[in-house]
Amino acid sequence: MGILCPEHCIQVDDRGMTDDLNLALEVDVLAASLSLDQRESGDLLTLLAQKFEKGLPRNTQVERRLFGLGAVYTVTLCFDDYHYQVSREQYGDLSAKVIKVVRGIKIKTTELPTAEWSQQVAEALARMAVQNAEVREALTRFVVG
Repeated sequence: MGILCPEHCIQVDDRGMTDDLNLALEVDVLAASLSLDQRESGDLLTLLAQKFEKGLPRNTQVERRLFGLGAVYTVTLCFDDYHYQVSREQYGDLSAKVIKVVRGIKIKTTELPTAEWSQQVAEALARMAVQNAEVREALTRFVVG
């Protein structure tokens, strides 16, 4: 049996631990994990591609150079009405975008600083994890390793 904490409107169990707090911690850890360092863009894109293709294959699109066998240059995470895309540009710089999609048509593309993109991806994954056990498991695997 739990109590309702009116300040935060979350259910607190008798041990003081909550799924919401655990999820919030996972979002913070995931956002930190997704932090996009410009100097390590190649390694990071490869890591993101591997983790998301394995954990969320239906939501992940990866583009590689050299007929799909070369280096990763774009990772796109597709969640309902928003697609989150990070790409390595011509000289190694990263470009992070959020794409609004309605009925399969790209309506708006917004370029973001990579730190803000990372936070938005983490929050979108957390929202999905609340509704979907498979996503929750993939998020946990991503954070824990």
